[in-house]
Amino acid sequence: MKTNEQLVQELTRVLEEKSILKHPFYQKWNEGKLTMGELQDYAKQYYHFVKHFPMFVSSVHSNCMDTETRKMLVENIADEDGYKTGISDHPTLWMNFANSLGVSAEEAENVEVCDEVKRSIAGFYELTRNADHRVGLAGLYGYEAQIPEVSSVKIDGLKKFYNIDSEKALEFFAVHHEADIYHSKSELDAIVAACKTDEDRKNVLAAAEKSAGLYWQILDGVYVN
Repeated sequence: MKTNEQLVQELTRVLEEKSILKHPFYQKWNEGKLTMGELQDYAKQYYHFVKHFPMFVSSVHSNCMDTETRKMLVENIADEDGYKTGISDHPTLWMNFANSLGVSAEEAENVEVCDEVKRSIAGFYELTRNADHRVGLAGLYGYEAQIPEVSSVKIDGLKKFYNIDSEKALEFFAVHHEADIYHSKSELDAIVAACKTDEDRKNVLAAAEKSAGLYWQILDGVYVN
């Protein structure tokens, strides 16, 4: 039987292999080669994923019988919905970023969501609504474990290449750089504690890998080669 340490190592390997920072879209971002139009399209499309993310977390919560894990998920939902004093809900934070690119709330709300983003959203619901809450946790983890580094890289690129450096415009990324460190750590701890058999671990690894693939697919929808 595999150990918890092996599970953590395999999860790390899976996410490194499917790291979103390897996607051509982010590579162009980090080189300052995206056009403003490409950034605007990305902001409008990704807004729809951001709007759904609190419900992904709620879906896992609704299938979880472990009280401590539910408490952790409630804290995650509270962060997403802006429960903490002084921090807006995350869709609003994202819209502040979109506004800095010249995208209005009306444009973001009414954009025709591309098929790749639609399938990614549907895929995350499939993962997070799984009756086995460990699968749902792994789905969240496959996304949130990547966000702190991604957020840091995005902030650097926006400041260096695109002259976007206001606190309001970058707050979404700054908040996620901090919050998703402990969200993903708590998810990982809960996954490890709940996995008792090799079958459990296999299911969790598959879910994390699918989650990372769904995240990658979002960028496929906005990337122009």
